[in-house]
Amino acid sequence: MDGMRIWYWISSIGLAALLFRPAKKVIFTQRVRKTERKLDRPLTEEERQDLEKRTIPVIVFIVVTFSFLFNSVIMNKYF
Repeated sequence: MDGMRIWYWISSIGLAALLFRPAKKVIFTQRVRKTERKLDRPLTEEERQDLEKRTIPVIVFIVVTFSFLFNSVIMNKYF
């Protein structure tokens, strides 16, 4: 593998790691509010933990896809 390809993979994975926590907070908060509005009551701690577990795979998919596409655009534009 050449240096650019290695840099692409490392920077994409690094960007995904950096974006995971803030994206998780935003999407989890939206899902909790939507569920509370739908049920018309606050969620219990067990329901919140279950909702958080189901949110993680969605967030991983979104963040990884975004980081690889973003790096692809940036690298094609500037390198």
